[in-house]
Order: sequence, then structure tokens, then C-alpha cells
Amino acid sequence: MKMKKLACTLAFAIATPMLIAPVSFAQSSGNFSASGSSTACTIGSGGVLSAGITASSFTANISTSNGSGTTLVIRPSLVTGLFTDTKINASVSTASADVGIQVCVKVDGSDAGILPAPCITYDERFQQISSQLFSQLAACQLVTSTIACSVNTDCAGLGSNYICNNPTGIAGQGLCVVPNLLCNFELILSTLSAHSFDFVVPVGIGKPHTIVTSWKTTGNPNSNAISCVGPGIVTVTQVKVFNNSGSLSF
Repeated sequence: MKMKKLACTLAFAIATPMLIAPVSFAQSSGNFSASGSSTACTIGSGGVLSAGITASSFTANISTSNGSGTTLVIRPSLVTGLFTDTKINASVSTASADVGIQVCVKVDGSDAGILPAPCITYDERFQQISSQLFSQLAACQLVTSTIACSVNTDCAGLGSNYICNNPTGIAGQGLCVVPNLLCNFELILSTLSAHSFDFVVPVGIGKPHTIVTSWKTTGNPNSNAISCVGPGIVTVTQVKVFNNSGSLSF
């Protein structure tokens, strides 16, 4: 039986794409670095914060490629905690607490060129309570002793809260008094939050860079206003930015 040969021809059409207006985009260069800690901040008995990261900064190193448009995207992610305790009583009518956590980024020891800003507030709290109620309650008035006094030191043997009530100023004519400490009002707030923020940093020609992310307590920290951080991690990604102007807009 005779077989007839068939010839096949494959044809490829190459389409020419239409030109459109250029748009800005970022392309990853595949370079990545990170530094962090798994130590956790916790709320304990009475709302008091405990544990947390003892260090106040993370350091990450990354090498960048040559060429224009090289940019670092730095993302510090932290669990943060704030504790505030304000209390008023018969002798203290107003109390306040102010505490916060600020996170800052530096590249090669400098914060120049970091967008939108080198430091960002992750948390801040101002707490205040006040009342004149106790001054209107007879049960909250000063408790008067029978001990005569001239100055406050004459009442030291009765306790640290005693003072000398001596309006005349005549020696020995005053009496040691103490506020009724059972008349009080106390407000405690404890908060844990998780945050992250992107810092964008254009860098120069290719070389190793050191990125330091630090944090500090702001406000008026004391025994009644405490902050805490942890766990936390900072990630650094190298990207290439391409656009018409060659710059970033903020």
C-alpha cells in the first residue's frame, strides 16, 4: 500500500505590544535580612508588665547591589505593652501618668533620608483622674491625733503619712494629722498591642549596610507608668525602584 507524505507548516505570529504610559513599580532583588527575639512581654498580677526584651535595639546587616534605584524597605514589627496606674485620695485630688514607645531606624549610623520619618510612635497613653468628691465627704477628712507638734518631723513616730497641722505657727500648738487613706479611687490600665511599619531608605552604590532599629520609652516613665516590648523582629528587603523621576514620593 502506498502512503502519501503530508507536509506540515507551523506559522508563528509575533505581535508588537502597544506602548502605554509608564508606571512606577518596585522589583525585588532577592536580598533579605532579619533580626529579632521571641522573648514575650506579659501582663501579670495586678496588671503589671513583666518579661519583655531587655535589649533596646535590633541590628541587621545587608549587602546591596550596584546601580541606581537601590532601596531598602525596613519593617520593625513589635508587640508593645503599656502600664499606667493613677490614684487619688483625700489629700491628692488629681493624678496623671504619661508613657509611650517610640521606634527609630538608622542606616550606617545615620537617620538621613529615611522616609517618611526616622522615628515613629507605636504607642502612647496619657491617663488622668481627678475628683473633688473626697473633700466633700466628712468620712474622708483628716484624722486628728492627740499628739501635739510644731513641725512635720514631730509626727514621724506615728507613721510616714502624718503631718503637723499647725495653722498658728506657734511652737507646740499644732496636732499630728493623717489623711483617711480608705478614701481613694484608683485606675489601672494595661495594654498589649502588635505593630509594624515600613521605613523606606534609598541607599547609594552597592556595599554592606548596617541597619539598627531601636526603641525607647517616651512620656514620663516611673513606677506608675511602664512600657514593655517583645516579641519583635525587624526585616530588611532590598528592592529596585523604577519610575520616571527616579525618586520616591511622600
